Amino acid sequence: MTLEPIHPTPLANVEQETPHTGNTLLTPLREVQPGLLLKFECDNPGGSHKVRAARFIVRNAIASGEIVPGRTTVIEKTGGNFGFGLAIACHAHGVPVHLAVGLGFSAVKRRCLELFGAQLIGLDMLERGATPREVVESHLTHQAEHERNYFYTDQFRNAGSVIAHEIETGPEIAAQLQAWPHVRQLTFVACAGTGASLVGIAKALKSAGYRVHVVLVEPQGCDSRNGVFTDHKLEGMSVGAAPPFLGWDLIDEVRTVSYEQVLSTRRTFACTSGFLVGNTTAACLSVAHGLARNATREHKVLSILYDHGLWYVR
Repeated sequence: MTLEPIHPTPLANVEQETPHTGNTLLTPLREVQPGLLLKFECDNPGGSHKVRAARFIVRNAIASGEIVPGRTTVIEKTGGNFGFGLAIACHAHGVPVHLAVGLGFSAVKRRCLELFGAQLIGLDMLERGATPREVVESHLTHQAEHERNYFYTDQFRNAGSVIAHEIETGPEIAAQLQAWPHVRQLTFVACAGTGASLVGIAKALKSAGYRVHVVLVEPQGCDSRNGVFTDHKLEGMSVGAAPPFLGWDLIDEVRTVSYEQVLSTRRTFACTSGFLVGNTTAACLSVAHGLARNATREHKVLSILYDHGLWYVR
């Protein structure tokens, strides 16, 4: 396999308080598909891109006094990746983390969140049919009874998630793209839970002077633009609510994938590249692989390896 690692100069305005976060690999894997550039966000601490947003939100909340180490407990509802980011970001400041994680999410993720130091809350409520949001709302309402002073990071409404990718991930990619100075046009294939990484990265790349065609990937049967969602197994995308940070004027094209396509792509990518990726990554790769057939010297297809696939082994 031909790997061409490109490591950018660290951004001066991004405080690297979480060790080794960022500066993840951007590389073509020529045996997978020429013309496809992949950003290895799965190599971040916590195994995903979400640590960037978690670190940014926690750092700013501490600076503003909303989080006071020794007094405050961070609370959030999450399917896993943002929770890992919070556990890592908060550990550096001695801040406890309470997470409400739906029982339908990966059991491996839930066990590992505890290993990372987070406390999973509301299990009894979840078993009785409550949603993770209801668990969080209950704990916020009764925080005195829980002897906690909570700060709700609220990733679905906290614009810090977008800013983190706009000032860090996107410019990092742009810096790495200097290794291909002839590239001026990108097809960016991405999915959306909150839409934060898609929006932040796309805006940063456009600001850097690239012509960016954004392709949103959704599970078959889902239509986030029109509020149509079906049950599916692709955790982290099309999560049952319109992505709160997604401006539809930024989306040039929408493509859907079946779960069978995702499993096939995961298997093929693992055999071809040696990397086991998560389901949302495989969904995007399924689309990106086909689009990359039309890539040229000046035009490449870009996709994100959001997380690894170990969480999803059942």
